[in-house]
Amino acid sequence: MAHHHHAGHGHGHIDEHADIRPLRLALILTGTVFVAQVVGGFVSGSLALLSDAGHVLVDLASLLIAFIGLRVAAKARNRHDARFTFGLRRIEILAAMTNGFLLLGMCIYIIIEAIKRFWEPHHVHAGIMLWVAVVGFVANAISAILLHRSSHITTRSAYLHVLTDLMSSGGVIVGAVIMNLVDADWLDPVISLLIAAVIIRGAVTVIRQTGTILMESAPDHIKPDAVRAALMSLDDVANVHDVHIWQLGNDDYTASVHVVTSRQSDDMIATVQAVMRTSFGIQHTTVQVESHDLHDHGECGAC
Repeated sequence: MAHHHHAGHGHGHIDEHADIRPLRLALILTGTVFVAQVVGGFVSGSLALLSDAGHVLVDLASLLIAFIGLRVAAKARNRHDARFTFGLRRIEILAAMTNGFLLLGMCIYIIIEAIKRFWEPHHVHAGIMLWVAVVGFVANAISAILLHRSSHITTRSAYLHVLTDLMSSGGVIVGAVIMNLVDADWLDPVISLLIAAVIIRGAVTVIRQTGTILMESAPDHIKPDAVRAALMSLDDVANVHDVHIWQLGNDDYTASVHVVTSRQSDDMIATVQAVMRTSFGIQHTTVQVESHDLHDHGECGAC
């Protein structure tokens, strides 16, 4: 029984550090947008602008969570103790899931306020609404550019927030232009509902992805049946069972497998780990080698 450690494991550590700087810059830009939209929303009376500001607040929190999550995960990546034997790498996954639920909560607020506006219309100063939305659009565009190459699911969830902010600001700009040309205050809550629809779609995606990881399901691109078939094709392998594959972080895959063979343990372990690494990208594989003779008599080797 052995556990393989590969030099490629350090790659995720580098990615985490690479994501931290753009996250820091995006935090500054998003904070600026939030202040501008809150002030502009109250002055103009625009629910769409205030809704977008609420979304930006959640995004600000999500960026902060992502930033802290990556920093803690990076520092603790190679640190293990008696309780957290895998380290603290799943902090980034928990951070991403928190972001998704924060988005859903904000959607509920936006929808309720938009419905109220249909029954109790408010006059909107479209000129102020337009200029503030333009500022938000530019700042969000810069943040999106900074984050679009991120690799971790935590940073990608933050990028998703910024991207939906960008689209939301674009929608507010279009609405403000139309409201400047015609008397259409009803358009303000409509834009708010559209913003909520975009947010819900993104939030559900993030929650589903992180939930799959936390449930220790096999990654979508690694099929346990394919792994078993690849190992069964090896010379002197009589049977492969108890194949388990799970995901600790964004690109951190782990597996365990039982192999029934007549070959020597060390040789078979090295062969199986090489296949898992090169064919499936799994850097950490625990291999339980079982004697062919013992297995034929209904025993599970050295299990």
